[in-house]
Amino acid sequence: MADSKEPAQIQNNEVKWISSLLLSIDKAFEELSKILLLIMIVIVCFQVFARKLFSYTPTWSLDATIFLLIWFSFLGIAMGFRERIHLAFNSIHFSEKADFYIERVISIIEVVFALILIVYGTKLMLNDFGQVIPTMGNLPIAYRTLAVPVSGVLILFYGILQFFGIDLKRHKGLGGGH
Repeated sequence: MADSKEPAQIQNNEVKWISSLLLSIDKAFEELSKILLLIMIVIVCFQVFARKLFSYTPTWSLDATIFLLIWFSFLGIAMGFRERIHLAFNSIHFSEKADFYIERVISIIEVVFALILIVYGTKLMLNDFGQVIPTMGNLPIAYRTLAVPVSGVLILFYGILQFFGIDLKRHKGLGGGH
């Protein structure tokens, strides 16, 4: 026998490798969102001090803050899906079998929502390529709206894995879920 590995073992190793890669990407986006929040706080504080102390408001500060807020918000939305902290009714209890099917329906709805974000976010981004943000060195507005399809891809990833029962929660105790 050329290969002593069973087919199930090979498939399991491939799934572990792929999920490890995807979770590394997810971790990178989570760290990016922390950095974006920190930069946004620094810019807003700088803007307030400059305005109060020197009666000067940097022209780029508002545009940079909006840019970072959009990215931070959409990455946060995706992480909310990952942690299952979206709007939920926790006071209604169903059987385990019913919960199983409800979770699958929720995952399907998440996948549909993600596909909408990807399709229409991409259209929006492509539409924005002709416009620039002059106060940020003529940065194309498309880089700002790229946050929509990127968050859609993350939500799609979470929805598919959660459909198959893979628990992606990193921060236990958030929300009121199971």
